[in-house]
Amino acid sequence: MSENSNLANLAESLEDRKEAIANQWYDAIAPSTPDLAASDVKPQLTEWTGLVITLLRSTPLKREIARAIGESLVRDISPKPLVLSKTQEVLARQIVEGLPGEQVVLLLPHVLELLSEVAVGFVQEKDQLAESLRRKFLSTTSHDMRSPLNAIIGFSRIIMKGVDGPVTDLQSQDLETIYTSGQSLLKMIDDVFNIEKIEAGSIEIDAKTFKLEDLVGGLVSDVQPLIDEYGNKLEVEYTDAPDEIHSDPGKIKQILANLIARATKFTREGTIALHVVLADVEGADWIRFQVSNTGLGMTHQQIKRFTLVQSSGALQYDDIGLMVSQRLCQLLGGEIAIKSPEGQGTTFVVDLPTRHPGA
Repeated sequence: MSENSNLANLAESLEDRKEAIANQWYDAIAPSTPDLAASDVKPQLTEWTGLVITLLRSTPLKREIARAIGESLVRDISPKPLVLSKTQEVLARQIVEGLPGEQVVLLLPHVLELLSEVAVGFVQEKDQLAESLRRKFLSTTSHDMRSPLNAIIGFSRIIMKGVDGPVTDLQSQDLETIYTSGQSLLKMIDDVFNIEKIEAGSIEIDAKTFKLEDLVGGLVSDVQPLIDEYGNKLEVEYTDAPDEIHSDPGKIKQILANLIARATKFTREGTIALHVVLADVEGADWIRFQVSNTGLGMTHQQIKRFTLVQSSGALQYDDIGLMVSQRLCQLLGGEIAIKSPEGQGTTFVVDLPTRHPGA
């Protein structure tokens, strides 16, 4: 008897037992899905059993339909691996029930392929669900934490200014610590939120033509308090840099501010340098920003983590600001490289096209 004949006979046999298979399917997964009512689940399982029977009639196997069953299990039943395991166990047993050994051997590859594709759909949908929940949690948490943090930052500044009455020098120092710590935490929350927006593809590029001098001037004003906090000095140098470029000034400013902020963390009474230069990249004019410091260099492991920027490991870096900078730089068509002899300072090299690729 041919394989196609076996499949046809098997499908007919399974059709007669469709309701029984659906009931066994439900009994197998019910203990791990106690919140689901039998009246809701059994009709779905009966429908999917019918799809399985249809698939066993088809040669070659329609993978997209088999995967859809796995995806439906996650969405409609449960993303628990035990549900997939019990599903495969019930279907495999029921498909070959009562068949002679030689027919089981003939059909086994087809059955295994079917169950394998169901598993692929299950795993893919489970991963997408987990990623969706992760992004929703981080986005909501980031938003909810901003309000109390802004209140802490704002009221600490009000008290420091003496609006509510005089404060002692010691109290002023404590308030300054509260204020700066609140600002640091708020920036971390914003960075996490930005990572989620970038990975979700919801970051928009606002490219325009602007003067480099204006961008750098605004940047220096923004980062000067960080520079002063640890007794550092900031040096800015231009070498053959163009007067204007066409890109997103806000994103570039954010990239450079993050890199300078990191440089200040590891430099005390030293120098932070920003060098702006026209660079040649594969025969095209690019703008290069070099942010250097005289503090501690990065370890080989830190550099390796930074250069392996992958979405799956987005929250495993020791400095989320570096991740944000690299992702934003890539969105602008560029890249960030690191030069860091351990213990001898670090130089971040930001290369960007003088005209955004999407312009």
